[in-house]
This record gives sequence, C-alpha cells and structure tokens, in this order.
Amino acid sequence: MPRSTNTQRTILDLAESLLQDKGYNGFSYAHIATELGVKNAAVHYHFPTKEALGAAVIQRYRDRFKLWTNNARVKDLSPEEKLDWFFSIYTNTRADHGKVCLAGSLETEFNSLPDTVREQTRALTAELLAWLEDTLKEGRDAGAFHFNGEPADKASLILASLQGALQMARAMGTKKFHAVVTQHKQDLLA
Repeated sequence: MPRSTNTQRTILDLAESLLQDKGYNGFSYAHIATELGVKNAAVHYHFPTKEALGAAVIQRYRDRFKLWTNNARVKDLSPEEKLDWFFSIYTNTRADHGKVCLAGSLETEFNSLPDTVREQTRALTAELLAWLEDTLKEGRDAGAFHFNGEPADKASLILASLQGALQMARAMGTKKFHAVVTQHKQDLLA
C-alpha cells in the first residue's frame, strides 16, 4: 500500500479520535502533526483545510456504518441482536477512554461548524436514525419490541439518550452509561 494512503488513513484516525475527545473546535493540525512527528504542512498536503479533514472523517464513518449495516451478518440478525449491535457501537466508544460518539460531538458544536461539516453531520445523524427506526419498526412488527409512539420518535429518543449518556459518563463514570443502555433494553422488551 502506498505510503501516502497510510499517512492519510493515520491522519483520519487521529482526527476522528480528537473529534471524539476534544470536539471539532478543540483540536488543530498542530495536534495531528505533533502526534505524527511532522510539520503542519504535511497534514495540509493531504487535507488542505480543517473543513476538508472534518468532512472526510465523517464521510469515512458514514461509509463504515453503511458497510456494517449492509453486511449480511448484521442484516440477518434478529431485531434484538441488531439493537445490541447498535448499542455496542456506543459501548465501545465509551470503553475508549471517555470518548463520545462522533455524531454527538459534532452536534454539540453544530452552530460553529463549517457548512460542509454541518452537511456531513446532518447526513450521518439521519442515517443513524433511519437505521434505528427501521430496526425498531421491524422489532415491533415481529412482536419483539413494545413501545408507544412512532418508531422514528423512539429512534430519536434512544439516539439522544445514548449520546447524552456518553457525555454524562465522562463526569459520572461508565456505570451510568451502562444503566441507560440497560434501561432502553428493559423498556423495549417489556
């Protein structure tokens, strides 16, 4: 694999980690350059602007989410297993030293984001919600999930709750986050 591709992937990995840890406005190219042991110009070579880097990080995450959700192993899961898989995305994020989910981090700073990053953030959130809505509808139709209201509204409640629980866990610890996940499962399966 060409060195340039490896460097670009490393920059994207670092930027994603920084976005989840410090937020879009909390990091600069200097953070990435320092971690790589290069000058800022080397980062600019691959991503001319921070906006381009931010948009690329989100697009890559969106692409991964599409790959995961279109994977036969995920598609063939029961609604309960799909929900567990979705929750595991957030559990794995929390296990990563107090990071928050990418969408939640960006939504917190939404009003100060550049236009391209806002558009990517909207698209990512819409895709997460659409998948969760479909899973909730599938589960309710199969008699596995029980909840009042529309699947779209329940999906919004769950996603907002997971994002908020990751934020809260920074101050209150992982136990609070896991309590939120457990409560959602109990509510849906009741």
